[in-house]
Amino acid sequence: MQLTRQTDYAMRAVLFLATSPHAQIKEIAMAQYVPQEYLAKILQKLARTGIVTTQRGVGGGISLSRPPDRITLLEVVEAMEGPVVLSRCFTNPGECPRESYCAVHEELARIGNSLAMMFSKVNFEQLAKNETSLVARGPVLRLEPAPSGEN
Repeated sequence: MQLTRQTDYAMRAVLFLATSPHAQIKEIAMAQYVPQEYLAKILQKLARTGIVTTQRGVGGGISLSRPPDRITLLEVVEAMEGPVVLSRCFTNPGECPRESYCAVHEELARIGNSLAMMFSKVNFEQLAKNETSLVARGPVLRLEPAPSGEN
């Protein structure tokens, strides 16, 4: 399973708003390295699902619809991706004739529920605190090995 780029950008936008409560779309796009037009579509989805609010005109901008400790990673993932399911069997219950006796189905349901639970335990206030401490530590220096044959 891999989350889409759209979901990644949505999480980063919500995280930005957790640390900057009111912002312009251009400001978020620049800070998060997200194309502004693409971010606008993402923010529309987040607004439709009640995660952010938007206000047009002078003094307008984007804000979280509630405090960051009340917005979970699960909400943002589901706003962008839909329900957290690991197989198409779960999107249309009853579609698979093996559903009632399939051991794989049962395990995937358990794993999917665990994954959703893990996403629901992380809120954006926690993520904002984590980001603040990471920024305070500074960039991580990555040492790359020299190409073979060179010293």
